[in-house]
Amino acid sequence: MSEAVFLLLFLLEFFVGSIMFSYWLGKIKGKDIRQTRDGNPGGSNLGRVFGWKWGMAGIVLDFLKGYVPLVFVVELGILQNWRLVIVSVAPVLGHAFSPFLKFSGGKAVAVTFGIWSALTRWEVPVLLGTIFTIFSLTRVIRKKGKTTPADDAARVMVGMLAVLVYVLMRGIPYLLPVWCMNMAILFYRHQRDIKAILVNQGSKRNAR
Repeated sequence: MSEAVFLLLFLLEFFVGSIMFSYWLGKIKGKDIRQTRDGNPGGSNLGRVFGWKWGMAGIVLDFLKGYVPLVFVVELGILQNWRLVIVSVAPVLGHAFSPFLKFSGGKAVAVTFGIWSALTRWEVPVLLGTIFTIFSLTRVIRKKGKTTPADDAARVMVGMLAVLVYVLMRGIPYLLPVWCMNMAILFYRHQRDIKAILVNQGSKRNAR
């Protein structure tokens, strides 16, 4: 595999990942969804502004941009080792730092589902989806209301820690660096919400 082909695939994956479907759907409907809730230009905010159907459309499109190009690379065995690692993470990087939004971007959760679907077929998506569902239901029942951005960040971090266990158990060498890079991007994009969790926990301890 030539370096030129590897670079071309990386740029393709990054470009596809950087297409901000939810943001543009919001603009078509006449609103900048970055002005809603936590300012995330993703499917969740799109759904809060225009309803669940629009939100689901944005989430599915973000999932597909992570899944569709990469699944061909994986299934055809076009890349191996570190080249596959970098190309696998490229859609997440593109979504999180989209040049279409001045290298800002979304929190990259749906596109994360997409790349792991391409890499592991159904295994990691089912794992993440199960944890997300249980975590969200638990938080909603306890609070008797909607989840906050901090709650969303907590379930993403918990879900990715579960993925780490899966990766270590599978023992496939290239999956661990993919996880590390993916986790670093997710942590960076959720850092404000993670900080809010830590501050809240600190306040609870001081109040005791």
